[in-house]
Amino acid sequence: MNSLIIDIGTSSMRGILFSETGERLAFHQVIYAPVKYEDGRIEQSPEDWTGSLEKIVSAVAKKAKEQAQEIDALAVTAQRSAIIPVDREGQPLMDTIMWQDRRNAGICKELEQYNDLIFERSGAKINTVFSGSRMGWICKNRPDVCEKLYKFVNIPEYVMHHMTGEYKTDATYGSRSHLMNLRTRRWDPEMLKLFGIREEQLCEILEPGSVCGPVTAAFAAKTGLREGTPVITAGGDQQCAAIGQGAYKEGTLSLVAGTGAFLVTALDAVPEKPDPQLIFNCSSVAGHYMVEANVLTCCSAFDWFGKNFYPLKEGKIDYAAINEELEGLDGKVGSVLALPYFQGRSTPQWNPQAKAHFGEISLATGRGDMVKGLLEGIFMEIRNNILLFGEYAKIDRAYISGGLTNSGIINRMQADVYGMPLYHMEDSESTAFGALMVALTGLGVYGSMEEAFAAVRGGTEMSCYEPREELFQAYEEKRERMNGMYGRLY
Repeated sequence: MNSLIIDIGTSSMRGILFSETGERLAFHQVIYAPVKYEDGRIEQSPEDWTGSLEKIVSAVAKKAKEQAQEIDALAVTAQRSAIIPVDREGQPLMDTIMWQDRRNAGICKELEQYNDLIFERSGAKINTVFSGSRMGWICKNRPDVCEKLYKFVNIPEYVMHHMTGEYKTDATYGSRSHLMNLRTRRWDPEMLKLFGIREEQLCEILEPGSVCGPVTAAFAAKTGLREGTPVITAGGDQQCAAIGQGAYKEGTLSLVAGTGAFLVTALDAVPEKPDPQLIFNCSSVAGHYMVEANVLTCCSAFDWFGKNFYPLKEGKIDYAAINEELEGLDGKVGSVLALPYFQGRSTPQWNPQAKAHFGEISLATGRGDMVKGLLEGIFMEIRNNILLFGEYAKIDRAYISGGLTNSGIINRMQADVYGMPLYHMEDSESTAFGALMVALTGLGVYGSMEEAFAAVRGGTEMSCYEPREELFQAYEEKRERMNGMYGRLY
């Protein structure tokens, strides 16, 4: 069975056609970018999703035909909390409000008084990343949109509707909304009332790995895909990335250092006394859960520094120059202390008002010291979150992926800060592989996630980065200073 995986990220959408053993048969990618406004709004045209989808499916279908290959199923994994309001015809009523957008900060502030109830029902305290308050903002501030509103959809729901005509979602996305009861895995009437949303404005919740519907004749005609091809919701991108790295059962940490940093470890059930500093979500393993923490700016902060403080090379960030300077500083803790809160702070201690700060700078400080300090700040904040996981799972290793793990010197720095061995798979398509595993298990090709992982990822080569104990201890002292600096400022 060949499955086309649609992986919808923050900076691009990709389509990868896999065999049932994980062999890549075809690939196509479309690059895009959200529009960022000075007032904090971050939006993107819905045409980016449907237009990119049609280009990708058409290109992959053509390549598959040239190779005499079939596309037997299509599965979607995507960023989780952006929102598009649509009318009865499925037409968008405004541009996508992206997950990084913070215009809902005021509503979140108003709802903080209900944090105990919100956390108990949804698995997470109120925050600007989750989608429920984004919907509430639209209802409160855009009456012109609400007059025509039929459904609130996120990006994967929008593209799956475009392919099937059905409004379906899965529990992984529901658990990123504050509107779903984490234990019943259904929309919660009290949460809906609190956020001002009606259940009929939302999609039907399925388990991840479920078929949302067949490809329509109209979408088949546009793309060359066979009409009736099943479309599967594989779950959120971070859920799938965790599975693709092997974090589908308790005790393994998945760390994706992309636009933001996402930490995940699997849980069989919601704990009796979950820590409200963490985020508890549904896993892409049907009926299971995961505990999650995240740092809002990771690659985005690193790229900001590279664009502004290093000469561009052929219009692009010169990562080789940055790596060279970092190599020269290897083996010692950086002199600059940085707080990496360019878009507020997430877990622990959610604070959307937090800002980035650089400290302990002298006339001897150079550009390399600054970028090293920034990276250390990001990784020390990740370490803060890893420590919170200890109550639920003994973690002694992590599997890493994402744009900030493509540098050996940066990975060595991470191992030193976390104090544990890090494993980096040479093929970094963890999200797509995870979605493939979810789809094949859901379709019954494999009887369990363990069986699917062995078939799809069993032979993948990986690099291991061991921590240096003396540097780990020094970073623990620096992390205490970083946390103290945050405490004095906020």
